[in-house]
Amino acid sequence: MIKQFRSRLIEMTTGFVAMILVIAFVVIFLTSYLKVQSDNSDKLNQAEELKITGGKVQFDDSEEEAFQISRIVPGGGVYFNMLVDKDGKPIMIDSALKLSKKDYNKAAQIAWKNQAGGVTKIGNREWQYVVAPAIASLDYEEGDKNIGENDETYLMRFLDVTDAKKSLKNLALTLVVVGLGLLVFFYLVVIYFTNRAMKPLEEAWQTQKQFIANASHELKTPLSIISTNLGVLYSSKEDTIEEQIKWLDNISRGTDRMNGLVNKLLTMAKTDNIFEPLNFTKVRVDKLLDETLDNYQEKFASKQLTVKRELIKITAKTDEILLMQLFEIFVDNAYKYTNEQGSLEVSMEEAGKETIIRFKNTGAGIPEEDLPRVFDRFYRSNDVRQTYNDSYGLGLSIAQNIIEQIGGDISVASKVNEETEFVLHLMLKKE
Repeated sequence: MIKQFRSRLIEMTTGFVAMILVIAFVVIFLTSYLKVQSDNSDKLNQAEELKITGGKVQFDDSEEEAFQISRIVPGGGVYFNMLVDKDGKPIMIDSALKLSKKDYNKAAQIAWKNQAGGVTKIGNREWQYVVAPAIASLDYEEGDKNIGENDETYLMRFLDVTDAKKSLKNLALTLVVVGLGLLVFFYLVVIYFTNRAMKPLEEAWQTQKQFIANASHELKTPLSIISTNLGVLYSSKEDTIEEQIKWLDNISRGTDRMNGLVNKLLTMAKTDNIFEPLNFTKVRVDKLLDETLDNYQEKFASKQLTVKRELIKITAKTDEILLMQLFEIFVDNAYKYTNEQGSLEVSMEEAGKETIIRFKNTGAGIPEEDLPRVFDRFYRSNDVRQTYNDSYGLGLSIAQNIIEQIGGDISVASKVNEETEFVLHLMLKKE
């Protein structure tokens, strides 16, 4: 499921990036293309007024030669003009280019056939042309034929667009290459950040799977005890309750264990709900901790524990219920894991904005290899599993969730067969 989600996320993100790149590059290309077309159109449709006098052209039966002039107009690009008669034959050529008469005649024929305009190839260059009616008046030397303003003439204008087209092709190629490069780059970036973003989700998914497996296992044990002992009861229906009391005690213990586990799970579900707002009230932290210790006086006495308290007066704004649950977890752990006739020390101190609370107790301690995992859900060392049947491995995990919500952190240090110390660093809003 996680792999499918990751692949889908990478595909969607990469597709979105690709769409943005395509749109951006198409806009860039179209902008450049329209700019080039607009410039070409302006140059082709540039209005000119040209007066020619004193020129000479011969019109005989064998050959007609067009009158030719050579001009260079700044900003007009590479172009040439031709004035043609009503049959499309060149009358005048306005060109500073070294083209043959054959090329000029070919250009005139092509343009005359397609007077709507277009692009043609002359030599090794591409030319865009337009054909438009013209008003021409050419005065020639006496004896030569004359063209007046009333004669039907047309102006053909040819603009060299070879370099402009080449620039557009190069731009398109550059955009494609750059686009593919950026797409590969963004694809790798998406993979990298997706993997980083998915890592907490994978860990949460694995934690959830492990949580379900552990919870199922923990519930399976008391259910198995209840089921087995019920089977014994059903097989001995004639016996009295007193005779069956051993099996009933086993069922009761299994029920108590399952009830305790369910309550722990409900507490964990509440502390895991980070979206539920905290109820901040003014709390005497030392008094709350002192009351929690008082509640365990009888239990401490049953194990003949020596309890030492070093509390200082601290009033803060915090969630009283969560703080009380936090204290109960550590006091209960201290009672449970302190050895007979052992000692428990609870102390408070202030360090800047922090309130530091220490729970130090004697006992079996925690092996060094188990210290990094003591806050994992359902984690218990082998010694704890064998010695304490009422331990679920949830208390410290719940405590860590609580302390993350009210602000702070927990640290632990332990020496096997000597002592264990939990230190709470609480970031409380002190009054």
